Amino acid sequence: KSEPLGWEQETYINIGNSSVPDGRRGSCYHFAMSGKSYQVIFQHFNSLLPKILVNGTIFARMSPGQKSSLVEEFQKLNYYVGMCGDGANDCGALKMAHVGISLSEQEASVASPFTSKTANIECVPHLIREGRAALVSSFGIFKYLTMYGIIGFISILLLYWQLQLFGNYQYLMQDIAITLMVCLTMSSTHAYPKLAPYRPAGQLLSPPLLLSVFLNSCFSCIVQIFAFLYVKQQPWYCEVYKYSECFLANQSNLSINVSLERNWTGNATLIPGSILSFETTTLWPITTINLITVAFVFSKGKPFRKPIYTNYLFSFLLLSALGLTIFILFSDFQDIYHGMEFIPTITSWRVLILVVAFIQFCVAFFVEDAILQNRELWLLIKKKFGFYSKSQYRYWQKKLAEDATWPPTNRTDYSGDGKNGFYINGGYESHEQIPKQKLELGGQTTEQHFWTRL
Repeated sequence: KSEPLGWEQETYINIGNSSVPDGRRGSCYHFAMSGKSYQVIFQHFNSLLPKILVNGTIFARMSPGQKSSLVEEFQKLNYYVGMCGDGANDCGALKMAHVGISLSEQEASVASPFTSKTANIECVPHLIREGRAALVSSFGIFKYLTMYGIIGFISILLLYWQLQLFGNYQYLMQDIAITLMVCLTMSSTHAYPKLAPYRPAGQLLSPPLLLSVFLNSCFSCIVQIFAFLYVKQQPWYCEVYKYSECFLANQSNLSINVSLERNWTGNATLIPGSILSFETTTLWPITTINLITVAFVFSKGKPFRKPIYTNYLFSFLLLSALGLTIFILFSDFQDIYHGMEFIPTITSWRVLILVVAFIQFCVAFFVEDAILQNRELWLLIKKKFGFYSKSQYRYWQKKLAEDATWPPTNRTDYSGDGKNGFYINGGYESHEQIPKQKLELGGQTTEQHFWTRL
């Protein structure tokens, strides 16, 4: 049994089985207090306030100022605070909280960012689900745009190495047909109907997010470098700019011909000669499919969002972009190759490009789903290496769980704000209730101190 701190009269409540091990004591009790009790603790026993708040369950009969103060104290413990209110006396707390929900359309709706159409708190789980889904979607778009820049940087760096670059229509398809459409529709996936018992990563610099971007960048770099170097080992490969005659000879073994013209030196050159190369023809489908891959991988559904196929427009655009890329890769139409500024290659090489892109997708999907999004694995790693949350409320929960003297049972605490470490209030308690050693401390009389008993 425990004597709740700050009540006007001594009331005993059951805090659970006394035989509970000390390591689990931190979750076996709850505190309930009124506004007057909170005010006493806030003014005279402020050091006890964090210990009480981490296990505080009921706070009743509080004034508007006390509500705002309570919200602020919870925020100091690094809690994300939500507040529901339906009257003018709740406006201060609604504005102070991270998430304020007005349960009426009166004064409180002006101070809160959210207003519920029903006058109860059933909207809170729905708001949490939507907020988590919005957070995950925002981080997914951030990762996708980061990967879009990294994928393009790697391919351009390889092409610039040999004074080559992608064509205008090649850039246009990646930027407009894929990236822009992905950014516009990726966040349209609705929240998962069941509320998860944990929250997603709340920081951009969290290890799962950084590892996701880093590992996908490594996969893209490895695949592009492999394709860039391996195409040079093919028997039909030649550097178009330097060996135009070699290229013309090899064209007889391919499925189509590309229009050529003679320049003033008498050498055959391609139209336009600054774009066409086997390297660009190889890297473009790989990078394009890679962009589609990361858009799919970063659109993970459960536990915070519905499956990707429920976002019909996004799924349709991804499938359309993938189908168009594969069609361009395997088409044998001269107009398409001339417009996209490609060089036709043998069919086995195109199949190899598609297989490599598919392997990269499988590896990226497995790493993202089975490793980076595996909550049990991350909890095991944190426990193994001793990583703990830096939030204040986590610190207090851990500290109180290890404190065998908390919660205080059958104990009187004294305020530490006085000159001698305690207050004496003769009008509150008789001299018989005051410990003798407290009365004689420092040779001072009892009238010089104030004592408040909790």
